[in-house]
Amino acid sequence: MPNRVLKTFDAVVEEFGGKAKLGEFVEQDTAAVCNWRRRRKKFPTKFYKEMVKELKRRKAEAPDDLWGFYRKKN
Repeated sequence: MPNRVLKTFDAVVEEFGGKAKLGEFVEQDTAAVCNWRRRRKKFPTKFYKEMVKELKRRKAEAPDDLWGFYRKKN
């Protein structure tokens, strides 16, 4: 069975159980998660590996562009 694809910032947050639960997972307060959403709707890259690992454990995945990786302009 293929993994569920979570296409949005909010869908990933909900998969973790909401802003407070995601904050606990990445050892940040809820305000930090709210700021990520408000400012860019991107997760900090430093949490990428652990979050993706946890999503896989939950049989879910999300596109890399939901994290703030640098992208070279063409």
